Amino acid sequence: MLVLVAIAVALEIRSLARSEAVRDARKQTTLTGHGIVEPALTTGVVRGDPAAIDRLDQIVRRRVLSPDVVRVKVWNAEGKILYSDEPRLTGRRFPLGADELAVLRSRTVSTETSDLSRPENAYERGYGELTSVYLGLRAQDGTPVMFEEYLRSSAIAGDSSGVARRFVPVGVAALLVLALLQIPLAWRMARRIRDAQHDREAFLQHAIEASDRERQAIAAGLHDGVVQELAGVSFQMAAAIEQERDDPATLTRALSAGAAGTRNAIRQLRSLLLEIYPPALREQGLAAALPDLAAPLTARGIDVQIAVQPGSGLSTEVERLVFRTAQEAIRNVGAHSGATHVDVAVIRDNGAVTLRVSDDGRGFDDTTLSSRRAEGHMGLAMLSDLAESAGGALHVRSVPGSGTTVELEVPVR
Repeated sequence: MLVLVAIAVALEIRSLARSEAVRDARKQTTLTGHGIVEPALTTGVVRGDPAAIDRLDQIVRRRVLSPDVVRVKVWNAEGKILYSDEPRLTGRRFPLGADELAVLRSRTVSTETSDLSRPENAYERGYGELTSVYLGLRAQDGTPVMFEEYLRSSAIAGDSSGVARRFVPVGVAALLVLALLQIPLAWRMARRIRDAQHDREAFLQHAIEASDRERQAIAAGLHDGVVQELAGVSFQMAAAIEQERDDPATLTRALSAGAAGTRNAIRQLRSLLLEIYPPALREQGLAAALPDLAAPLTARGIDVQIAVQPGSGLSTEVERLVFRTAQEAIRNVGAHSGATHVDVAVIRDNGAVTLRVSDDGRGFDDTTLSSRRAEGHMGLAMLSDLAESAGGALHVRSVPGSGTTVELEVPVR
């Protein structure tokens, strides 16, 4: 970046130096024209009097021509060269361009690179690249004329180099200041990148740990619930077969108990499948999926009230985050709170959606929360990270004996 700035500064300095050198050439030609040449433009010069032209030639050769100024011409409006230090040009006519006529009539000054292919410049071709400076003057009788100097372009380039050298210290100082200013900015940017990388690594680690915990929870749920239930059904059936001949009533009772156990195992499997992948969320939205989450609490006699604002119109990512947060909060209610009543509300307002899960359970303090995290219960911490990555925030408020409120707020677009 600094190299690009340095190149841009160098090009700008070069352009400014060139412009300044050309401006100096115009000033010098203006001083020469008005101070030296114009007083010598007598009526005799305008009329072509040899004596008057000779006097003008002496002045030009003594006071105007130099190693840098290689040719001088004085034109009238008809394109006639009234005077030139090259005698073969004096008295000849060449057409003037619109810009040259404008300079002649307005007494202004103009600069251009000499076109040495033009006929009037035939005697200047041996000097290399030249720059023409035009200045409108008035002869003593009021006749408008144009004074033209031919300067070596190398002289202007040399002047521009000198100007550039004067600008270089300023440019270098500016670049040094810019570099000094960029050092803390670059350091802060590098630190932010490093912190962001650390956060991404921590988030990935949390995700891996959360995935492991989810698999462990699924395995524990299957082992302690469905597997035990089906194992009990299997033992009951095997015992009933042994007693079938002696006590038909025992077989009937065993079949009834087995059917009930099988139904209970199916309910547990459905609850587990709901936690893994809620089909109602994709097909019907939060209003249909949240009651499924609350079903285990309702089955235990806990009063659950669910209110979802109609027409929420959430994106898939936000809807999943709200569902997962509600899932974790409801799971914690069932596992830790001892609550008898739970309120679940989803509200969209002022460009954000808010999920609020409140219970009237036993609550907890910060020490309890820290100990749960130390034991590996990182569900809410993970959801807090997910909420922050979505531009939102997750808040958990609890007082021992006064219940717990989990509140998620996420911006929606």
